Amino acid sequence: MAELRRYGAAVDTVFDLLGDNENDLTAALAFTLSKSSVLTDLLLQLVKLETGRDVALRLETADESGRTDLEIDLGKRLVIVEAKRGAGLPTTRQLNKYVKRVLEIGSGALVTLSAAPSIYAELAVPSELSGVPVSHIPWADVLEAISTAYPSESRDARRWLAELGRYLRKVIYLSDPASSWAYCVSVSREKPGGGGSRTYKDFVVNENIYFHPYGVGSNWPLDPPTFMAFRWNGSVHQIRRVMSSEVIPTLQARWPDIPLTEETDLPHAVYKLGPPLPMQGPLPSGANYRAVRLRVLIDQLLTQPTLKDAYMQSKVLTGQQR
Repeated sequence: MAELRRYGAAVDTVFDLLGDNENDLTAALAFTLSKSSVLTDLLLQLVKLETGRDVALRLETADESGRTDLEIDLGKRLVIVEAKRGAGLPTTRQLNKYVKRVLEIGSGALVTLSAAPSIYAELAVPSELSGVPVSHIPWADVLEAISTAYPSESRDARRWLAELGRYLRKVIYLSDPASSWAYCVSVSREKPGGGGSRTYKDFVVNENIYFHPYGVGSNWPLDPPTFMAFRWNGSVHQIRRVMSSEVIPTLQARWPDIPLTEETDLPHAVYKLGPPLPMQGPLPSGANYRAVRLRVLIDQLLTQPTLKDAYMQSKVLTGQQR
């Protein structure tokens, strides 16, 4: 069997011919829904709707209010799906534009589709807008629905379900340039919320855990980094791989001894850290970064004489500075 490549990338599924942006993902999903009534039923069940007899799928339908990603027309009910490739979510303002379209049909739902976990979406997006329910489906749930639908479908539908599953796993969890970067943060001897038994540094060094606010303030990442670098006392002391991540509603949900404050009573991303990578020794900062968070290429962290040099050279190598 011959290998097919496009723009240098392997074409493993027919959907790879579309590309990998949000419109491509939505188009691949819509096509497969048109071939698999079981998958359609399962996804609608996730938003507490039943299919009914007549189902029409429409991609990128535009009117004066804007252009939707995907519409699932169930006759007197309309489901509008707004999709994101990463962990982002549509804004409430964007979703509000489509409320009128749903109400004109009769009823229905607005659905956000992204890599964001449900617990974050529930906190970040209202549950209804002007009486129209708003629900969230993580891409991981779509993959699970594909696996559930597969045994019950026809041979033809199974082929498309398998293609979509392979495509989504490749695109949604695609290794990108971020896999070469470390997210460098400062960890202090202060305690979260000003109390409890552990400092921020204790969590990293002794418990192999790091956490930060999720979806609120200061541009914290929505997608977990591949690596993290931790600095204290003016130097980078550890570089760790992020082994797994989850989002919790508050720090108290995991650590009840942490005092309840405005800073701790928020959704947090929690990272399980792998063992420290070998370093020649602590890497001096070379500048007063204080609590500044930096993105630095791993190879530069391991070869440059200071964090400042590693940071500046990372920008040069990636075209951010000439």
